[in-house]
Amino acid sequence: MKRIALTCCCLIISGWCLAQENLDLENAIRLGLDKNFSIQIENQRIEIARNNNTLGNAGMWPSVNVGATQSLSRTEINNPASFLSSGNIKGSSLNPTVGVGWTLFNGFNVRISKDKLDFLERQSVGNAQVVVENSIQSIILAYYTALLEEERLSVFKRTLKLSSDRYEYGKLRGQIGTAVTFDILQDKSAYLTDSSNYILQIQNFNNAVRNLNLLMGVDVDETYELTDSLNVTPQKFDRDDLFARMTSNNSNLKNQYLNQEVFKRDVLLAKSSMYPIVSLNLNGSRNQQVQDLSSAVFASGQTGDSGIKSSTLNYTAGITLNFTLFNGGKIRTQLENARVNEQISLIQVSELKASLKNNLISNFDQYNLRSSLLSIAKENVETATLNLQMATDRYRNGTISSFDYRDIQINYLTSSLNYLQAIFNVIETETELLRLTGGLSAAYD
Repeated sequence: MKRIALTCCCLIISGWCLAQENLDLENAIRLGLDKNFSIQIENQRIEIARNNNTLGNAGMWPSVNVGATQSLSRTEINNPASFLSSGNIKGSSLNPTVGVGWTLFNGFNVRISKDKLDFLERQSVGNAQVVVENSIQSIILAYYTALLEEERLSVFKRTLKLSSDRYEYGKLRGQIGTAVTFDILQDKSAYLTDSSNYILQIQNFNNAVRNLNLLMGVDVDETYELTDSLNVTPQKFDRDDLFARMTSNNSNLKNQYLNQEVFKRDVLLAKSSMYPIVSLNLNGSRNQQVQDLSSAVFASGQTGDSGIKSSTLNYTAGITLNFTLFNGGKIRTQLENARVNEQISLIQVSELKASLKNNLISNFDQYNLRSSLLSIAKENVETATLNLQMATDRYRNGTISSFDYRDIQINYLTSSLNYLQAIFNVIETETELLRLTGGLSAAYD
């Protein structure tokens, strides 16, 4: 018995007696919004979408290219019939170039592309919003799960205390000869069972806290004093009002609308390929050459100069008109495919609406059911608590047997655990209703 008590104390010290800080639900959510890994990743994706959303990526600005070419040459001469009869000529040239290309018109492609980039950025923000809502929901449920396990631990602790007192009382009765060995062994077995349950529940609580830390993006070994309580007051929701809020605020539905707009822009981009393309082209180059004739011998016997320079300046400007008359029907195929994708997006919106409505109705009915079960569980635990108090006195008076007292004790344990689970179930369903109707993001913007 001393080893069991020592083990319990060691587990409690290792799990709870570290330096702790207070943590309520709101601060847990704030911490998660700041450090949650999934949220950080989505924020980086938003940054990528913002970088892409420029007029340059849409094709509005001209492209300017510069370059330069340098070459060296050497020419060996051995031709008595030429005015340069022998020797060699060394030469070098430098040719810098600049070119400007600017699409003046391509079927409104620039404006359409910029609109598409705007919607893609908004869609990226919307995707991040979905991740934020899911993270908030996960943190809320993880926080209340930790509270649930902590409350369960308190119930197991109370049950263990009852079993311990009962076992000690049984041993005392055995010493004075009013209890048989069989009853004492039953009391010992109950005490050992409750001790095991208590030790296992400590581990369940520690695991729940570690899961909460993971969702908040902090060290999993952090420990807290959870300051909120595990209780809930069921609300009266109106189904039509919930459906209206879901239709206007649900983040997944908003994202699907944005996706639909993106496909509409794809249709317009496909249509723009049917228009002519007008481009402005500017090009310029300067060719500078230097020739060394000092090693060349003319027919008259004289040698040339050591350096002769020459330069040539070239520049062109032009406007190009391109119009695709026929390319095997590729443009028409692209346009039809874009229209099909647009229709698919419309179907996806309808499918999502139907799915969300089904989820909303299911969770609405489940919320009402769980609220009713909570009332029953509350009354049941109150009855079980009163019954246990009365049974404790009767057991000490010898009115009821050890078996009956254990049954009443187990009934109290079961009723208490069921009541705690009923509270958590109502919180879980209410949180899901808030997520479906966009209430989570509105509460923590």
